[in-house]
Amino acid sequence: MTSVIASDCAGLWRRTLLIGADGTRDTGTDVMWLQGPTAYVDTRGFAGTLHQRGDVFEWHREVDVEPPGPHPDAGAMHWDGDTLVETGVHESYVEHWQREARPTSPCGAVFVRGPDGRPGLVVRAGDLFGWAGGGVVVIDAVGSPRWTALQPSDNQIRANGVRWIIERYEGVVNQ
Repeated sequence: MTSVIASDCAGLWRRTLLIGADGTRDTGTDVMWLQGPTAYVDTRGFAGTLHQRGDVFEWHREVDVEPPGPHPDAGAMHWDGDTLVETGVHESYVEHWQREARPTSPCGAVFVRGPDGRPGLVVRAGDLFGWAGGGVVVIDAVGSPRWTALQPSDNQIRANGVRWIIERYEGVVNQ
C-alpha cells in the first residue's frame, strides 16, 4: 500500500469498481473525474476543490447539480499498483480509479461566478477540460466547440448563454 499525494492526482480518472456498503459491485457505470492542481470536475454532477489531510481526501463541492448528501465527500486513498483505491470515511464504500494515459500538462482551472451569484468552474488537464456551471457538467476535448466557447475575454467567459465573471485562476489553462 503506497501513499497518495494530491499532486499525483492530476489528469482524467475512470472508476472501474464501486463496492457499496451492502457488498454490491458496480463495474458498468461510466464515471469520470478530471483533476487539475486542486480543482476538479466529476461527471456525476459536481465540481470544486480537492483537499488532503494525511491519507484522507475531501472533495469540496462548489458546484453541485444534485442536492448534497448527508456527509462530506471524503475518502482515504492509497495506491495498489496503478489503481487508486478510495475507501469511504463517513460512508462504507470502496472505489477503484484508473488514470487514463494522457498528457496532464498544461494543468489549471478558472473559478467563475454567474450573474445570479452561482459558481462555475473550468478545469484543464492536458488535452481535456471539464466545465461545471448552470446545471451542466461536461468533460470534453480542448479545441472542441465547447472549449472555444469557454475562452476568456474581458475577465469573463460565456457558457450556456450566460456571461460568467472570472474570480480567480490556478495553474495554466490556456496554452
